[in-house]
Amino acid sequence: MRIGRSEEHDKKYQGSKALNRVIIPLYIPHENDYYKDSFKIFKSCVTSLRLTSDNITPISVIANGCSKEIHSKLLDLQNDGLIDELLLETEQLGKVNSLRRVIGASEEPYLTITDGDVMFLKGWDAQVSQVFQNFPRATVVSPVPNFKTFNQFTSNIWLEHLWSGKVVFENSADPEGLEKFAKSIGWPYLNDNQKDVILTITIKDFKATVGCGHFCATYKRDALLFAPNESSEFVLSGNSEEVYLDIPTVRNDGYRLSTHKNHAYHLGNTWESWMDQELSNLNNLDTEKIYWPSYSKIKEKPLRYWIKFIFFKNLLSKKKVYNYAISCFKLPLVFRDHYLK
Repeated sequence: MRIGRSEEHDKKYQGSKALNRVIIPLYIPHENDYYKDSFKIFKSCVTSLRLTSDNITPISVIANGCSKEIHSKLLDLQNDGLIDELLLETEQLGKVNSLRRVIGASEEPYLTITDGDVMFLKGWDAQVSQVFQNFPRATVVSPVPNFKTFNQFTSNIWLEHLWSGKVVFENSADPEGLEKFAKSIGWPYLNDNQKDVILTITIKDFKATVGCGHFCATYKRDALLFAPNESSEFVLSGNSEEVYLDIPTVRNDGYRLSTHKNHAYHLGNTWESWMDQELSNLNNLDTEKIYWPSYSKIKEKPLRYWIKFIFFKNLLSKKKVYNYAISCFKLPLVFRDHYLK
């Protein structure tokens, strides 16, 4: 029996005031062996987000296939204010399928999608937003530059700037950050030559790094709507991230970029002593409201996509064409063995 009238009846929804939402897919089936440090690392991730992000930035976590013990710990984090939205899925949906559940329901024009093993540094969102401001064609920007992404879904940048002088190999602004990333994903070392230079693009004295990984990146939400409507057949890897996160961002001839300097750390699955100090350094930081530029409706551009990402990319697969393009970007001779085919 219903008695009285709810105070919320006929009350209008005000909508989200935030312009960016952080989404974290999480899979921790237990806390043994490979996953023994995983929850500690995840907690440092959401803690660093709270300490460094715009105060109104909501954090969504999708736990898929995690243990009941992890679910309980996640609820504690939500009660502590470290998580705004928490989805507890009993089955393992996989990274991409987890994301699809939140992306479609999100209202914010920008969505930061990150793995749960990332530590964010002061000013990461301000630096990412500045790249979007200075490069209106950017559809995705990572706060972590990575030298290996300079030729991944960036053939439009290559074609447009072969002779412009705006895209060149330059000294890395943060070689230590590049090396920490390499070690975090299991590379035994990063060759000194490989961390000395990185491909950059400069517009009106503002620099960004060419290319963008997908373990941590901020997307224009509208670009992600070009992804397939059906679920991914892969739980992890396969071609899922390429199909659902990478290709959609270039179907409108968009740019994939990263910040010039490193503004987050990929931690991997093992806690190390330096991480304690980095997390401690984030305490007592003052956060500021971030300006996220508005953008017009993003539309697919099939002809440009075919010319730049199919036809020209096919040309780049030929050794002579690829090496010629690389030479146009002023690659120092000392690095030829590392970048040329």
